[in-house]
Parts: sequence; C-alpha cells; structure tokens
Amino acid sequence: MGFLFDDRYARDFELFGWLHILVLGSAVGSLVALYYLRDRVKAPAIGRIFRYSVATLIVVLEAVYQFWMASLHGWRWAEVAPLGLCSMMEWITVVALVLDLKSVLKVVLPWAFVGASLSFIVVNMGTSYTFPHFRFFHYFAIHWLFLVANLFYLYTGRFRYTYRDLMRSSLWLGGVCLAVLAIDLAVDQNFMFLVSLPEELDFVNEVLPFPANTLTLMLGVFLLFNVFYLLFVIKRFNAQPRAAAIRPDQMAVDRT
Repeated sequence: MGFLFDDRYARDFELFGWLHILVLGSAVGSLVALYYLRDRVKAPAIGRIFRYSVATLIVVLEAVYQFWMASLHGWRWAEVAPLGLCSMMEWITVVALVLDLKSVLKVVLPWAFVGASLSFIVVNMGTSYTFPHFRFFHYFAIHWLFLVANLFYLYTGRFRYTYRDLMRSSLWLGGVCLAVLAIDLAVDQNFMFLVSLPEELDFVNEVLPFPANTLTLMLGVFLLFNVFYLLFVIKRFNAQPRAAAIRPDQMAVDRT
C-alpha cells in the first residue's frame, strides 16, 4: 500500500492530459449509465444498499485523507473545517443518505452538480498527484460519489424537482456564501474561493479583483444551476402523466 502515498506521483497530473480526459469521460459515462438503469435501481432494498455504501465510502476516504495530511504537517483546522462547497457537500450528503433526508438533498442537488463539475474540470487538489496516488483517487472519487448520490434521488423519482426548487437552492447557497465570506475575511482564508479564484484561474483574478471576482463567481454558479436544470431536469423528470381529456361527444353511450 506504500505506493499509494509515494511522492513519485506528485506534481505529474496534467490538466486536460489523456488521464484527465479519461476521468472526465468515465464520469460522464457513469452518469449516463445510471440514468438508463434508473428503473432497475428503484427498489427500496437497492436504495438502502446504495445509500449506506456511498456514505461509508465517503467517510472512509475522507478519514484516510485527513490522517494522511496530518501525518505530513500536523492537523490544520482550515483543512478539516467543512467550509468549502465540496467539503460541505461531502458531509451534507453523508448525513442526508444515512437519515434519508430527501428535503435536504433537494436543496443541495444543484450544489453537488456545480461543485463536482467544476472540480472535475478545473482540478484543484493542492499538489497535482496523479495515478495511482491515493490523493488522485480521493479527489475524483469524493466528487463523483456526492454527485451520484444526489442524482440517484432525482433519477429514481424519490422527489420531484422544479424550477422553484432551483431558485430556493440558489437562495440557500447565497446565504451560505455570505456567511462563509464573512469567515474568510475574518480569519484571512479563502473557503469556497470567494476571495480569490483557484490559481488555475489567476488570469480572472487579475482582470477582476475582489469583490468583482466574487460576484462573477456567484453569477457563474447561478448560470451553472440553470445548465444543471436543462441537462437533468426539464422534460425528463418533471413530466407527469396526464389523463387524456374526453369530450362529451366521444363518450360511449350505452343504449341497451
């Protein structure tokens, strides 16, 4: 197992290299597969197995990651505190899966899409660890797990999602962003990248310094919420069966 933590695999991950493209393709393929298999995984027993399995995997992966990071440079509260969007999604998803909190998942569903999709595209794992380092698996697996967990509820019809729900999710995230931004400014941190965008997007920080970059980020997130709605919700899961209207002249009359 030592090779999983070997520093030989540090700083070798190439953004949009062949490995990154393979990961992106695999993630998209798995979501498409889950969509087409949705009728087969609706059974309550399968749902329970799925919920507890995903929650357990997230907890185990995150626990190993935190102990590994602590072994490198000790415990750092900023790395443990779940104040980033994706770290929030980890623990919200775990609690919601264990307790089957559909109402909570309904609020954070688009958060999961935005957090996971941006993290898969703009890879920001600290040091760019590549396959087969543990951090490589941890980074992509965690984001994939909380995204799939949330989409599982949508795919299998465990709740109906509307555009009003999307707006409610937006308002909740806006409130969370304001609270986290206050923490960022108070303790000189950059949780949720609200003060400064990731270093991969430094050119945006130069053109749009704080707070313009923060407003741009929040606007971009809202646009991605709408992309999520167009991709996963509209005309797919909101369609309700309608009883055909029967005109009086179409009614069969029994004259016997």
